[in-house]
Amino acid sequence: MPDDSTIKKVVHATKRCPECFTYVRLDVKKCPECKTRLGVVEKHGMAKRKTNWMSYVSFFIAFLAFAIYIWWEFLS
Repeated sequence: MPDDSTIKKVVHATKRCPECFTYVRLDVKKCPECKTRLGVVEKHGMAKRKTNWMSYVSFFIAFLAFAIYIWWEFLS
């Protein structure tokens, strides 16, 4: 197992959008081509996708409404 002194840290000048593979600057938060929200750069130069929490919240609300409808219509 290598110790910390032998591990090299890679510094990137740009990052790549995970959707359209466009190179953008490191400080860009949204891809100018496909409008994907971008996070920090990974070790291979790809930007991480930011989690879209509103999609999870809207899914939970829709699932809860569907479960209440099923309970009200068929089980009560």
